[in-house]
Amino acid sequence: MGDAPKKLMVVDDDAADARFVLRAFSETGRRLDITHVNDAEAASDRLANEEFDYILLDINMPGTNGVDLLRRLRTRSLTALTPVIMLSSSASIADVERAYESGANAYAVKPSSLSGYREFAEGFTRFWVDVALTP
Repeated sequence: MGDAPKKLMVVDDDAADARFVLRAFSETGRRLDITHVNDAEAASDRLANEEFDYILLDINMPGTNGVDLLRRLRTRSLTALTPVIMLSSSASIADVERAYESGANAYAVKPSSLSGYREFAEGFTRFWVDVALTP
């Protein structure tokens, strides 16, 4: 493994949630190159040509939702195996099942505070960056 920072794409139409995510990850002290996009179509276009190590994906977005984007990504060779972690405000079992059936690697409910986002970012980096082997 090289020393280049891992690349994370955050797909979320909620600007406040995205700021919380970016701030929380910056406070982990880890080198992650984070790109935020506002919607599924922008993410799809970018992911057609650029590789990311992880994708953090919201479900409820205007236009194409996160699960539809996930299904699309799983059909492409560039993103078929990329770890996709759903981060949603929904704790609905139906949404959780739909996400996993569509190829999500993990599902988490959005925290309600900055400290919650920090815990999420710490847990994410501890597992996905430090522990998990990815393709």
